[in-house]
Amino acid sequence: MKIRKSTVGFLIVLLAAPALQLAAQNPFTALAEAAKEKLAEQAIEKLLNDQLPLTLNANDVYPTVANLPGGPFSPTPLKLSADQLDQPLAPGDYTINTLDFCSEYSVHAPGYGVAYVLGPYEGKAAGAIGALIWRGTVQYHVNPNSLQAVSWAIQSGLTYSQMPKSYQAIVDQVIPDHKNEIASDFFVSLETTYNNAARTARLPPLDAMLAKMGAPGQLALSAERQRGILLRQGTNDQIRDQTLFQGQQSGLYTPVKAETGPWTERVKGQVYMKLLIAGGNMAVNNVMQIRIMPSPTANASNTPGGARLILASFGGPQTAPAGEGSSTSVSGLMQGMIGYSQGRGAQALGQVPVVGPAQGPPAPAVAGTVKNIDGTAYVKRAGSDTWTKLNPGDSFNVNDILQATWRSDIDVVMADGTKWTIGSNSEWNVQNYQYNPASLMDDIARYQVLQGTFVYVGGLIEKASPPNVTLEGCEIYGGDSYGCGSIGIRGTEFIWKVDPKTKTMEIDLIKGAVAVTPAGSTTAGPAIKAPMQIKVTPQGVTTLPLTQDQYNSIKAQLISGPPTS
Repeated sequence: MKIRKSTVGFLIVLLAAPALQLAAQNPFTALAEAAKEKLAEQAIEKLLNDQLPLTLNANDVYPTVANLPGGPFSPTPLKLSADQLDQPLAPGDYTINTLDFCSEYSVHAPGYGVAYVLGPYEGKAAGAIGALIWRGTVQYHVNPNSLQAVSWAIQSGLTYSQMPKSYQAIVDQVIPDHKNEIASDFFVSLETTYNNAARTARLPPLDAMLAKMGAPGQLALSAERQRGILLRQGTNDQIRDQTLFQGQQSGLYTPVKAETGPWTERVKGQVYMKLLIAGGNMAVNNVMQIRIMPSPTANASNTPGGARLILASFGGPQTAPAGEGSSTSVSGLMQGMIGYSQGRGAQALGQVPVVGPAQGPPAPAVAGTVKNIDGTAYVKRAGSDTWTKLNPGDSFNVNDILQATWRSDIDVVMADGTKWTIGSNSEWNVQNYQYNPASLMDDIARYQVLQGTFVYVGGLIEKASPPNVTLEGCEIYGGDSYGCGSIGIRGTEFIWKVDPKTKTMEIDLIKGAVAVTPAGSTTAGPAIKAPMQIKVTPQGVTTLPLTQDQYNSIKAQLISGPPTS
């Protein structure tokens, strides 16, 4: 993956000499400078498109159709084992549960209820990334969180030799045949080439040039930030602090709902697919809908009366690459594929089918337990549209949504001892949670609220260095999305108030520190230490001093009591 200096250097230097002569001879120097920068920008963009480990292009997808041919969709749920993934599917309708991995570059807002279209992984390391999550899940049964961490490291431009030993071990086990794709540091090569040319041609700094280049430049800047974090961590085994490209989170969106979104025509005239996101990143309750039409070349006797797995291909118009199964097998249809949301920014997701219990990812452990309810509370389980009554002693898991009704509150305790009180007229859920009491190396906690008031007291996951705990505010599930911002927390106790109508947050911080990322920003601000009242609005972040008495008074007004133990 070595970048030839001639591609950028020749073009820039070639332009530099006439530009300098022109500056001395006539008053149009500014025009020459602008032309010189434009030429450099074009050369860099071409290099990025050729050399980025992963390129996200929601316009480069498979064809779509608005209406599914063949009548109403009436699926048979498939419970697959690993040895069935290469067997062709007979004509019929199917649903398959999928485990979905988000791109490190993508907008990290959930895509629940939003339509997705499907396309291929693309980029210099696309083959390595696609094979890593597919083989690692289906064949080698590697922890999905570890696979995602290695995938993000590859996307950030980290080479094999720069990776921690644990990452190298996964690469050696799962994708040894793709190591050549992650052998060269594309960003260092680009930076060296550009800086050498810039000194002669008087070009702006590389980061400033990339910031003006739209999507390719933003992907490169995201990779640069992530790579810097990984290298600063040295041999640390897990990504502790993600600097993620958020995309354009401001403005108005017109989401396309999943049920009305288009069908992807995966094999022309024969295979149609639609991805339904229920749980989002790292959840196993997302669903791939598949319709297999009879092949034009198939004999009528080959068309079964009902949906089932068969052992012979219909010989459709597309043939999958060798080793990837038939064009109508699950592996042939899904391997190396990524989904892009329609109508608003959300996670770009790669899919792997959930296989049988003995071979697929383990069933998720309980994330937390309800300790006490003052009033009335409800829960909407992941993948369900129904609210059911919540009772003390009930457990909950990732992507379950907890709701406290008017003048009610819920005390919950997470598996690591983190305590939450969910206040009156509030909704809360756990986006991602993993806790291993034997080690803090892989632990992660991602919480999200739609609206309301909350009291938070940190637990053991915060004791990692640095802690991997993030709070997201103001996401409306299955409809319009508008962000209030996110909080990275470090050993904290605070009250958190979120108002999606005004897109504002207030953090009454009495212990620890928080780093606030306002909606629309790509990076967190500096850590704000307690005691402090922090207000986050679309206009910015403001702070005011906070005393213990003020904090106690605010909590007494909003919450009936602190989290129980």
